[in-house]
This record gives sequence, structure tokens and C-alpha cells, in this order.
Amino acid sequence: MGAWGTRNFENDGSQDWIFDVIESKDGGLVTDTLARIINNTEKLETGDCEEGLAAAETVAALLGKPSEDFPEDPLDKLDILNLIATKALRNQAITAVNKILGASEMRNHWEEAGELAAWESVQASLVKRLEI
Repeated sequence: MGAWGTRNFENDGSQDWIFDVIESKDGGLVTDTLARIINNTEKLETGDCEEGLAAAETVAALLGKPSEDFPEDPLDKLDILNLIATKALRNQAITAVNKILGASEMRNHWEEAGELAAWESVQASLVKRLEI
């Protein structure tokens, strides 16, 4: 995992994902990514977790509650996605975050690194921003 911190955009996968979404101008990638996380029956791999958390962060940003580390250029272009953070979409994002928190390679990584509490705190903040 190319990570340099516990925040959701402090890794290569999340950064790549959000720039790809903005470049493609396809809001469906947000919903597809969340659905992929929710419907996965295997232990979630780190790359999937990075993308799932970036998708959830995107939903929070659409609500006007972006994380401090949300990349500025994509943040300024979210309107091109033509995506509305409906209650259903927010609930999908919360479900995806909770699934990643429950059992995933990413969780294992932060636990082994001794940073689990810090990472969990970031995810709790994300869930809070998704709730209205």
C-alpha cells in the first residue's frame, strides 16, 4: 500500500481513483465503487478499500463536508459528476465504510502498523459527515 498517513487521501489508490473519476466525468463510478464494496463477499483487499473510502469521501464532499485532505482540484470539479448525495447514497457510503472497518486488509495494515485507533478515528469522522 502506497500510504503516507491514515487519512483517506493519504495513499496512492485513493488519489488515483478520485482523479480518474473527475477525468471521466462519470458519477456512476462513485455508486459502482460503493456497490462493489458492499456486495463483496470476500475479505476486502487494500486497493478496494482505498477506492471505497475515496467514494465515501466524495459523497461527503458532495454534501459540502469534504475532508481536510480531499484533493483541491477534484473538489473544485465535483459538479461535473451530476451526482446528488441522496439519503440512499449516503447510506450506501456509510455501509461501505463500516464494512471496510469490520474486516479488511486495510484494517489489518493499520493494526499491524500500530495506527488502528488513528485510522478508525478518521473513519468515524467520515461517517459523522455522511450523517445528517
